[in-house]
Amino acid sequence: MVPVAWPETAQEPLAGSSDVTPDEITEKGRGAAVTAVGWRAALRRDVSLLLLFKAIALALLWWLFFSPAHRAVVDPAATRRHLALEAPLRPAGAESGDNGDQP
Repeated sequence: MVPVAWPETAQEPLAGSSDVTPDEITEKGRGAAVTAVGWRAALRRDVSLLLLFKAIALALLWWLFFSPAHRAVVDPAATRRHLALEAPLRPAGAESGDNGDQP
């Protein structure tokens, strides 16, 4: 590889300016400048992929734990039993007054 000297004057456009195309940069031996400019595209791609994977993970978690298939059916009778709003059912032998605790 032949060493390339950087321009001594400001007459020649730099890699970040809009006057220079990527082909001109590589022809002049400044390929490193092209990769320095392309870091934003790589970062954008990486962040986009990360957000996509996060969205997929959240959708999978919702599907596994919060989807309609995993919801309990709540009806008025089940709510009354859970909140103890009705008297509990007595066993058949409790009506005689003998509950077995008394001697």
